[in-house]
Amino acid sequence: MKRGLFLIRKKQNHIRRFWGGAAALILSFIITACGGESRPVLPSYAQVIFRFYRSGTGDAKLLDDNFLLTVKNRNLVGIDLATGEVTKYDIYADWLDIDRESRTIIYSNADFELGAARFDENEKIIHNEIIYLNNQSDYMIDPAVEKIGDTYYISMTFVDGKLNNDNTEKKSGKYTIRFYSSTDLKSLTYLSEVVSANRNLEDVKLIADGEELYMVFEKETVDKGNSAILLTKSGDLGKTWSTPAILLDSTADHEPAGFIRTEEGWELYYSMDQENPGESYNGSSAFRTRLNDKMEILETDEKVILAKEADESTDLSEEYLQKGGILLYDVEKFGDDIYFVYAENYLTDNNLCVSVLEQ
Repeated sequence: MKRGLFLIRKKQNHIRRFWGGAAALILSFIITACGGESRPVLPSYAQVIFRFYRSGTGDAKLLDDNFLLTVKNRNLVGIDLATGEVTKYDIYADWLDIDRESRTIIYSNADFELGAARFDENEKIIHNEIIYLNNQSDYMIDPAVEKIGDTYYISMTFVDGKLNNDNTEKKSGKYTIRFYSSTDLKSLTYLSEVVSANRNLEDVKLIADGEELYMVFEKETVDKGNSAILLTKSGDLGKTWSTPAILLDSTADHEPAGFIRTEEGWELYYSMDQENPGESYNGSSAFRTRLNDKMEILETDEKVILAKEADESTDLSEEYLQKGGILLYDVEKFGDDIYFVYAENYLTDNNLCVSVLEQ
């Protein structure tokens, strides 16, 4: 069984290997370049810069283009993508989101806690506090955060009853997305209830555009079943929200991971099992839908290849090749490049990866 962590850093010309015991990480640094034909909108495939074999990790987000935060054994872990250094933080987390400009993470856990932590430029924690404890013992999943001015805006999805129901014959829990603000990352002010349903409401993405807020989320009947991606908007900083509108119909299992502003509008990134129906997580691929400023679809379901697929003409090392279905965690633009954080074959191998699509 292959284990360890494989790192590829651009603009480096050295190779290092660190060997240890069975629990140690194996690191290798190799230079490569993207190949294949380019397309009018997207290059043919992204370049893998990081792969952690059999990672055993869950939710994962980029703090910046050089530092990855993830959860392993329900603890927050940071990985420096330039050096391979791994840091375990004294934070119990299952789900997280990041406001990158302020280097602030919001996290929740199975102890019904919501916490906030801030990092300095050296990835050291300079603030960490539990800011909400749910005495109702409802799960709080998929927190999302955006900072506007001096105020943090935070959403939480509360689950009353069955979490991640995967059986149509069983009653699903009641999912409710609630919205809050905080100026000190020590307490919350309740603002509104965004939406509620006896359906799985998951993978919330919160985006600030000036003083307008957009929220994208998945709505599914059962876990890993077909789901729609919905969008709602607030023009008063979260006090009220529009009726959620369907961006993508429930024709496959959609897992939204990124919503990026562009010159012509927006780009929505998600993983989807359309090519392998019913094989969500292990059978999905990454896709993009482009929208204009009015949230009207310009082009939908453009496939994004996150690693080169093997064929007879492939002359790349196997480390650069795709190794399974995609579950997207995070998509973010740094400079001109788009970074993708994802798991390969989440249900079996669970290789944690980062790929870069150069624009």
